[in-house]
Amino acid sequence: MNKLLQVSLKNIELQSPLMTASGTSGHGNEIEVLAKSPKILSSLGAFVTKGVTLKPKEGNPEFRIVETRTGILNSIGLQNEGAAIFIEKELPGLLNFDLPVFVNISADSVEEFGELASCLSDNDLSQIISGIEINVSCPNIKKGGSSFGTDPKMVERIVKTVKKRVDPSILIITKLTPNITDITLPAKAAIAGGTDALSMINTIRGMAISIDTWEPLLGNVVGGLSGPAIKPVGLLMVYECFKKIPECRRRQIPIIGIGGISNWRDVIEYILAGATATGIGTSWFVNPDVFIEIHDGIKKYLKKKKVGIVDLIGKVHEA
Repeated sequence: MNKLLQVSLKNIELQSPLMTASGTSGHGNEIEVLAKSPKILSSLGAFVTKGVTLKPKEGNPEFRIVETRTGILNSIGLQNEGAAIFIEKELPGLLNFDLPVFVNISADSVEEFGELASCLSDNDLSQIISGIEINVSCPNIKKGGSSFGTDPKMVERIVKTVKKRVDPSILIITKLTPNITDITLPAKAAIAGGTDALSMINTIRGMAISIDTWEPLLGNVVGGLSGPAIKPVGLLMVYECFKKIPECRRRQIPIIGIGGISNWRDVIEYILAGATATGIGTSWFVNPDVFIEIHDGIKKYLKKKKVGIVDLIGKVHEA
C-alpha cells in the first residue's frame, strides 16, 4: 500500500482517497468490469455500490437522463432489484476483491431504513460489507430522499436507527443533500445520531424543458444535476462542515467529498477543503480511465510537494 495516498475512514484503511460515487456505480457486475483492469482497481480506495432498497424499485419513467453543457441531469429513481436479490446475486461477487465495499441504502421511512440495514448486516455471512452509506439526499424520488435530508431531526432518527441495527464493525456514512441553506445542520444531526463519517454532496435539483414540445424533458420532471457544474458547491459545503463542526475539524468524523470531480486537481481541492476521501461518478461515464489518471496525477503532485495526502486534509483552513 502506497503510504503517500493512504487514508483512513475510522478503522478502515484505504489505499487511496478515491472511491466510486454511489449513484453511478453498479454492484458486482461493475466491479467485475473494473477487475479486468488491475490498474483501475489498484487506483481505488473503496467501492461504493449503487443504491439498494428493501423492495425492488422500477425507477422513474423515461426520459431519465438529459445532458447539460457542464453535467448531467438524471432521474433514475433508485432502480434496483431489492435487498434480497442484492444479497443473493450481487454481494457474493464482491467477495474476491481486496477492496472495502460500502453499500448505499435508501428507504421511504425511518423503520424501513432500520429493516434494510438489519437485512444487509444479518445476511452478510462472509462479512463483505465494510460500510453502509445512508442516502437521505436523493432529489428525484417521490418519498423520502432529500426531504429527509433537509430535516435534521429526521436525519438523526434515521442514523440512530441504522446504527442500532447493524454489526458494530460496519462503518456508518451519511450522504447529505446540497438542497439546503446550511448543510452543517443535517451534518451535526447525523453526528448526533452516531454516524462515523459524512459524504457530500448528492446531486442538485434541476430540470430541463423541450422547446419543441414545451414539456419537461425528464419523465419525473425533476432530476439531479451532477458533473463539473456542481464542484464549487460541493467544495464549499465540505469547507463549511470542516470549518464549523468541531468533530470534523478534529478529524473524528471524516468527510468524503463528492461532486464534479474530473481530474486530480479537483481531488486535491476537496482534500484541502477538509475531505479525507473523494467520490467520483459522472466523469467516469465519459472517461473509463479517470481513476488511473487521477491516481497518477495525485501521486506525482505529492512527490513534488514532498507530503502525504493526509498532510493536506483541511490545509486551506490554516492559511
